[in-house]
Amino acid sequence: MDYNLVIQLLSELRQYEQEMNRSPDNIHSFATWLINKRDFNDAADESLFMRINWHGKDRGGKAHYNASHLITAVGRHKMNYIRQALDGTAFDTYDEFAFMLSLVFKGNYSPSKLIETHLQLKPTGIEVIRRLLKKQLVEQTPSETDKRAKVLSATTLGKQAFYLALQRINKVTDLIMSPLSEKERLVLLSLLQKLDQRHRPIYSLDKKSSFDELISMFESDNPQYSDPKNEK
Repeated sequence: MDYNLVIQLLSELRQYEQEMNRSPDNIHSFATWLINKRDFNDAADESLFMRINWHGKDRGGKAHYNASHLITAVGRHKMNYIRQALDGTAFDTYDEFAFMLSLVFKGNYSPSKLIETHLQLKPTGIEVIRRLLKKQLVEQTPSETDKRAKVLSATTLGKQAFYLALQRINKVTDLIMSPLSEKERLVLLSLLQKLDQRHRPIYSLDKKSSFDELISMFESDNPQYSDPKNEK
């Protein structure tokens, strides 16, 4: 028996009850609602496809290829603005500021956990921490739970420098998102969270995996890496 189909039907039934504020009168009314929903979604998808243009669309170019490129491009625009915003502050790079953000808002971190949180390679992350220590923006002390381990925390000087820079970085964020409405920003956040949730666990695995091994992690028949929604 295909239990996935049963689960999908229950999910659709729940949505029907939420939209209509009642249960369907019979199977026919529920089926009619499903058909209308499908037709509406198909029409909406077609309308969206016709409305959006991207490079190579007329030659069969895929929308998600262009979207992936634009994610990278917008990231570079942001970093360009941030370099200007950090000029004259205690931070030479955005990585330094980002590490401080975690230490100020989330508390102490071990060096390895801080590096992992910010998706940095270990040598790069260690260099960022070294610069922050040299500037006396952070301090390193023995862990209270494991004296062999070290933890990083923001110093008073570091917190002061961080909050001064934060005003400028927040302005950069406002500039980057300025073309979007509040609703569009929420939709964008939801989509980016979905992408991050898919890729972050894979990034945390062995960085020496081959490209073929990487591809296998995305195969639908691999339960360890399949989309959780497909497992329901």
